[in-house]
Amino acid sequence: MPPIPASKNWMKPPNGYVKINFDAAVLHRRMGFGFIARDSDGFVIGGSSGFKDKLMKADWAEMEAFDESLKMASNLNISKVIFESDCANLVNKVKKRGLDITIMGCCVNEACKIFDNFDLVKINWTNRSSNRVEDFMCKFTKTDYPSEIHDIVMNEAIN
Repeated sequence: MPPIPASKNWMKPPNGYVKINFDAAVLHRRMGFGFIARDSDGFVIGGSSGFKDKLMKADWAEMEAFDESLKMASNLNISKVIFESDCANLVNKVKKRGLDITIMGCCVNEACKIFDNFDLVKINWTNRSSNRVEDFMCKFTKTDYPSEIHDIVMNEAIN
């Protein structure tokens, strides 16, 4: 059977939802994270990036990015939200929360308590090529929504 083609571009969320893509990177003994929230038209309604002078494994860096994106979503008073990450391990831990007794599983459980602030929450794995904006933000920026990513965001919103 031929493989089912998967979209490798960012996809707009359904009407009434906000999609928050997040990513993290560990570079030069530092952890960088980035996340961006876009509405069903593909337009940015929030986002941020930052660095922490901490050496950590990639999964823990992704957990930090997820936690920061949860805080932003809560502050934006979003009712229906879809989180997307290219970290399959974290996505699986969130989807199976409550069943994982590892330290990270406990951290995921704690972070996901904020889900009560939303009417509907989904988390999806996405291909790395669908997370280009966040990947750029977590590796190269220290400001909110830098102008360098404007063209990437607009291209994804139009397509």
